[in-house]
Parts: sequence; C-alpha cells; structure tokens
Amino acid sequence: MGLFNHFVGISHNIKSVYRVTFVVAIFVYLLFHAITGENGLMSYLNIKKQVDERGKALKTTSEELAIIKRRVELLSNQSLDLDLLEERCRIILNYCYPDEMVVRDLN
Repeated sequence: MGLFNHFVGISHNIKSVYRVTFVVAIFVYLLFHAITGENGLMSYLNIKKQVDERGKALKTTSEELAIIKRRVELLSNQSLDLDLLEERCRIILNYCYPDEMVVRDLN
C-alpha cells in the first residue's frame, strides 16, 4: 500500500506541475500578444509616432497656408497699391512703355 500512495503522490505532483505549466504558458501567450499583437504595445507606439509626425506636418502646412492667405489678402483691392504693382510687374516681366528709356545697372 505504501508504494501505491507513493505513486498517487507523484501523480498529484505531476498534475500540479501541468497546471502551473499551463497557467504560465497562457500568461506568456497573453503577454506576448499584449506586446506584439495588432493592438499591442508596439503597435500603439508605432501609431503614436505616426501621429506625432503627421502633427508636425500639419503644423508646417498650417504655417504655409497662413503665409499664403496673408499674401492673398495683400492682393485685395483695399490693400493693393497700383503704383507698386505696376513697378513690380515692370521689373519682373521686363515691360516698359515705348517712349521710355531703360538704363541697366550691371553691378
């Protein structure tokens, strides 16, 4: 009878080891997927990095848009100086009246 009880004790210990191993395996599985899964920690960090990059791009684009809007506002009839506009057009497009003389400074 003592030998039988000895085997029963070993069998009980083996069952305990299996249970602990099973719980640890489930824990490792869940931890692995919590870190590397589709909705895991690594995915969260990657998405956060993308959001930060796109936020910076949005800020840059917004600043450029503000500059362009300011330039467009300067072209409105209320703020437009026609003499200055004519002068700039003549310089940029190389226009002059037929009766004018153009002197270029090559320096």
